[in-house]
Amino acid sequence: MNTLYQLAERFVEVAFWYCCDFMVNLANLTHSSYDEANTWVLLLGLPGVLALLLGVRVGQWFQLRQLRRR
Repeated sequence: MNTLYQLAERFVEVAFWYCCDFMVNLANLTHSSYDEANTWVLLLGLPGVLALLLGVRVGQWFQLRQLRRR
């Protein structure tokens, strides 16, 4: 059990630092600050991707419904 906890803790630590490094690199690439890049990704990008995925899912639901009626 202790090993599983340590593995999960290490995964979270590596994921956190990877995300921070990604945001710093994105900010440098776009010539903006870390806070601006974080705002664009978390407040605009993520909801946009989620809305797109929801739209795809609804479209698939309608297509499946049409195929079942045939």
